[in-house]
Amino acid sequence: MTATGWADLLTMLATVGFGVLSAIIPVANAEAYVFTSQVSHSIDPVPVALGIAAGQTIGKVLLFYGVRRGKNLPGVRHRRAVLRGRQLGPTRTWLREVLQTLLALVGQKRWGLPITFVAAVVGVPPLYAVALLAGATRMRVLWFAVVVLAGRVLRFGLVAYGVGGVGPWAAR
Repeated sequence: MTATGWADLLTMLATVGFGVLSAIIPVANAEAYVFTSQVSHSIDPVPVALGIAAGQTIGKVLLFYGVRRGKNLPGVRHRRAVLRGRQLGPTRTWLREVLQTLLALVGQKRWGLPITFVAAVVGVPPLYAVALLAGATRMRVLWFAVVVLAGRVLRFGLVAYGVGGVGPWAAR
């Protein structure tokens, strides 16, 4: 493998790695990474969009599994049993009702995947929250991953090509 080939491989691995990090820790902003890579012309738009989307998908699937498997941990079950008997204030009651409504929507066959796709492309509702909610439902992880990957490729492709289109225009 040539030096250029190794550099491209390492760049792609770093892009995927940053995608995973940004999916789990929202402070690490994937859009900023894509924007910076396109302004600096360090990576072509297609590999950066695919790499960051793949990393984001891996990270969101980890969150999905964290909720799905984590709700059966002994400490979590104990905490839920303790809270079950407590009287909640009005704010917590309202928040619980909102979360139950969102959980019901994401868990429905009719609305779960479209909500996930919109969250992956637009970011409303936040994909982080949708991944956590989807993990608590019966949604299949394969469908979740496919929809998140498609939405994220579209989102980051638009960001990458948008920045590339602004560059020549702004230089005039």
